Amino acid sequence: MTTQELAHSADYIVQHEYEHATVTAADGRHASLGEFYGDPAVALIDVNEQWCAVAGEGLVLCRLQQTFGECVEYFRQPGEVRWITALRQTGPFALEWQDEDGAWSALAFDPADVSA
Repeated sequence: MTTQELAHSADYIVQHEYEHATVTAADGRHASLGEFYGDPAVALIDVNEQWCAVAGEGLVLCRLQQTFGECVEYFRQPGEVRWITALRQTGPFALEWQDEDGAWSALAFDPADVSA
């Protein structure tokens, strides 16, 4: 099996092996970010390394600090699935995501979802 890198920073790497995404810290901790039908398409790591996001079939945000590996999902419930092709960070707790039709949408999330 082949592992592919989706994003990296000084202390973290987000990668996937087929449909399963993971985040690994420089100190060796690792956490599952979930399964993505058709493989995850894209990921990003917050510039302050508080959270990461991985997307494709929906979006998963994951904590990188005290409660490392705790995640919250968006756009993954039946009837609400969005196919996400790109991500960009727009603020400390905000990002924009691009859907398969090329449209960009904003997502501002609760810091409690990704910071401790």
